Amino acid sequence: MKTQNFGYIFCRDCGMEFNPADAVSGLCPECAKKRADHLAYLQTMYQSAVDGGDERTSESVARLIRKYQQSEGVRLKDVLPAYRVN
Repeated sequence: MKTQNFGYIFCRDCGMEFNPADAVSGLCPECAKKRADHLAYLQTMYQSAVDGGDERTSESVARLIRKYQQSEGVRLKDVLPAYRVN
């Protein structure tokens, strides 16, 4: 069983103990970066599908982005209103 240092929290993903001042939605900086990178990758996939005129893929990726935003409590800055998560 982990013992927690006073004033520190555990990352909700990897379990690493860290200073809460560095927290992003309960994630340590490393896990938060991984999540942000994944969301950026999904956005790149979406934009490529839109630019290529691939409506089916763009819709599929937009759904993935929406689910990801909901599960992580984040939102892309310029997400389309239909896929915006409040």
